[in-house]
Amino acid sequence: MGHHSYITVGRRTFLFSRDGYDSELAALFQENERVYLQAIVEDDVDRYGYYALAWQLRQRLHVQGFTDARALADLKNGIEQWRVDEAERQQRERSGSSEPRSLPDADGLIAALRDVIAIQPVFEDPELEWEDHSRAGEVVEAIDELRFHVDARSLLRLLLESASEETEVGLDLHELIGCCIEMDADQPVAESARVSQLATVSTNAPLIVLTEGRTDSRLLQMAMAVTHPHLVGFVKFIDFDGVSGAEGNVSALAKTVYSFIAAGVVNRFVAIADNDTEGHAGLAKLKRESLPENCRVTHYPDLALLSSYPTVGPYSDEPVLADVNGRAGSLEMYLGHDILTIDGSVVPVQWRSYNPLLKRYHGTLMEPDKKAVQDAFKWKVECARRNGITPESDWTGIRAIIEHIVHVFG
Repeated sequence: MGHHSYITVGRRTFLFSRDGYDSELAALFQENERVYLQAIVEDDVDRYGYYALAWQLRQRLHVQGFTDARALADLKNGIEQWRVDEAERQQRERSGSSEPRSLPDADGLIAALRDVIAIQPVFEDPELEWEDHSRAGEVVEAIDELRFHVDARSLLRLLLESASEETEVGLDLHELIGCCIEMDADQPVAESARVSQLATVSTNAPLIVLTEGRTDSRLLQMAMAVTHPHLVGFVKFIDFDGVSGAEGNVSALAKTVYSFIAAGVVNRFVAIADNDTEGHAGLAKLKRESLPENCRVTHYPDLALLSSYPTVGPYSDEPVLADVNGRAGSLEMYLGHDILTIDGSVVPVQWRSYNPLLKRYHGTLMEPDKKAVQDAFKWKVECARRNGITPESDWTGIRAIIEHIVHVFG
């Protein structure tokens, strides 16, 4: 008998590692997700490991490139390679003393996974419990067979696809802190695994996000810590503060993208610009070019709030409702309806220069309003950090941006 770590999905257990843990899986967790509860009575066991929700781990895997499509492709390739290896093993043995092992096809295995995870093992009838154990055991064994041919993170992604959003998923390490192993319960397993991971494989590095300037980067980094704290350390907004001559506009963003491509940066990176006329015009040439697979160029997504928003000019001093998506969607417009409301009124967009190629005006908030909105948002973030998100605060725009970034690679 050995001591194992394993992944738990609800009450189900998968992906066993004997006398240790899989560092690639450990690196998917954060240190603040570590749980250590010593047994209260003799029959209990220590609860020690890292625990997050299925949707949080799914997003972390997604920004690393482990999408559901990739996981499925990896599974199909892994099954095929397993069958080749199994055929070679049978040919070498030739004795026929052992029955040929088999695996279901990818669709069959995924269907079995869904069934097993959907029915969590709580049975009062011993016969039903034995039937469940037998069925689940076949699936667990099949998953373990494939670990030699499929990245454990792709297998975890498949497990997560079969689980509900709020299912607790953990890396259970409690067997490793007993006799024989005696792991230090205070050891920062997730943090050390992540540090080692970042130093070796570029795929595991944070998703880099480039914006039009340092203000956008700072505000988005602050905001993500509120709306998507589980992505901190997995998504990195580049802040060029302190870089001499660093510009803050869409032209500079395009230049940075070209620089990353020319330098052969292997990290996956996203260039995201304002959803306004200047932003679309400034990236038009870049978006027409053939970009490397690790690069995406995009804009802040359209927002319902901006589909009917008060504007002034160029021919009217009185506010006129207009769809400003693609015309005036700077980051400030995504900071929340509550933030855009000053003295009881929504601050209007001012129409400015006309772009003859796109055949539309460029809009922006007036400078005093822009500064007031940014300052109010910083206070909103601070309040959320202290007291949590309140029902009256609007984070719709920020959530839309972060979700867009998470899924921009498909």
